Amino acid sequence: MLYKETFILLIVLCVILIFWLRDSKKEAIRLPLENGKGYNYFRFNYLTIYFLVMAGDWLQGPYLYAIYKGYGFELGEIAILFISGFLSSGFFGTIIGSAADKLILGGISTSLLFSVFEAWMVSEHFSRGFSSSLLSDTFSKATFGNGLVAIFSGLFANWLVERHGISSPFLAAIGFFVTAAIVIMITWKENYGNISENTNTFQSLYQAVNVIKNDSHVLAIGAVQSLYEASMYIFVFLWGPLLESYHVSDDSNLPFGMIFASFMVAIMIGSLLYGHLSDYMNISLSDIASGIFFIASISLLLPLFTENEFFLFIFFTMFEVTCGLYFPLIGTLRAKVISENIRATVGNLFRVPLNLIVAYILVSNISILEQCLFCSFLLFVAFIWSFWLPMKTSSSKKSTKTVAKIKKTLEKQRSD
Repeated sequence: MLYKETFILLIVLCVILIFWLRDSKKEAIRLPLENGKGYNYFRFNYLTIYFLVMAGDWLQGPYLYAIYKGYGFELGEIAILFISGFLSSGFFGTIIGSAADKLILGGISTSLLFSVFEAWMVSEHFSRGFSSSLLSDTFSKATFGNGLVAIFSGLFANWLVERHGISSPFLAAIGFFVTAAIVIMITWKENYGNISENTNTFQSLYQAVNVIKNDSHVLAIGAVQSLYEASMYIFVFLWGPLLESYHVSDDSNLPFGMIFASFMVAIMIGSLLYGHLSDYMNISLSDIASGIFFIASISLLLPLFTENEFFLFIFFTMFEVTCGLYFPLIGTLRAKVISENIRATVGNLFRVPLNLIVAYILVSNISILEQCLFCSFLLFVAFIWSFWLPMKTSSSKKSTKTVAKIKKTLEKQRSD
C-alpha cells in the first residue's frame, strides 16, 4: 500500500532539504554568532542531554499499552490510566512548574520535560549573552533531532523486546535518564532565577495569571498552545484506528512501525522548513503560525471527505509536518514574549485546559471521524487566535513590566 515507498520518498526529501538549506542557514546565522564556539558548545551540550532524555521517553512509548496489558489490565482500565496521567499532569505540572522558574535540579521527570528543559535553556541562553535570534536555531535542531531519536529509539525498543522481553525498553530507558542526570550535574549550573525575589509557588501562580489577563500576546500564545497540542494528543489516539478502519487488505496488518517512522521524518522536514522560514526568509512568527494552524486544520478536515487509505495517510503526514514547524515556533514565541521568571508557570497553566480537553474526548462516546472534525475545529480556532500573536517578538518587556506592577501590589498588601 505504498507505505514503504512513501517513507523512502520522505527520507529523500529530508536529505535534499538538509543539503539545500545548509548554505542558506549558515549565511542567515553568521552575523549573530559573536560568541561562535561558546554558542556551539552550549547548543551541543543542551541538545545532547535533551536527546538522551527524549530517547528514554521514546523507548517506553510504543510498549506502554502492551506492558499494561501484560500485567492484566483491561482496555477500559488502561484508558483510565492514560486519562489519570493527563489530569495529574494538568494539576501537578502547574504547581511544580512555578518552581521550575527558579530551580532546575535534574529534569528527570518527563511530565515536566517540555517546560523545565526549555525554561533552563532559554534562561541560560540569555544569561550567556547569546543573541535572541539564535533561539529559533536551537529549537529547530531540537525538533529535527527529536524526530531522528524517535525513529532509532523505536527500532532499538523493538530489538530489545524481541531479545529480552516486554519490560526491557523500560529498563533501558532508566540508563538514558541516569546518564542525562549525571551529565546535567557535571555540566549545567543551577538556574535559581532571581534569588532576591523569594517568591513562593502561589505568588508565582498569581503573577502568571495576572500577566495572562493583562498581556494579550501572552494570552494568544497560551491559547494556540492549548488548542494545537490538544488536537495533537487526540490525533495520537485516532490515527491508528482510523487508518485501520479503511485498510483495504485483509491479508496483512498495517505497518504501524513504518507509518510511525514516516511521521517522524515528516516532523524533521517541518523543523527544517521552520529554520528556513524564520532565519533565512525572515518571515514573522505570527505569519508562520497562521500558516501552520490553517494547514493543520485542513489536513484533519480532509479525512472526512475520503475513504481512501493512502490519501488518509498523506493528510496525516501533512499534519505531522506542521508538528515539526509548531514546536520550534512555540518555543521561540514563549522565550521572546514571556518573562523568564514566570515562563514555565504560564506554560503549565495552559496545559490545564489542554489536558481537560483531551481527557473529555477520550471518555466521550463520539466517533473517530467526529474526533477528527473536532480537532480540525480546534486548529481553526488556533488559526484565528494566531492573528493576536505579536508581529515582532524582540523582547519580553511587556510581561516583565506587568510582573513588576504585580509585585508592587503584593508588597503594598503585605505592608498593609
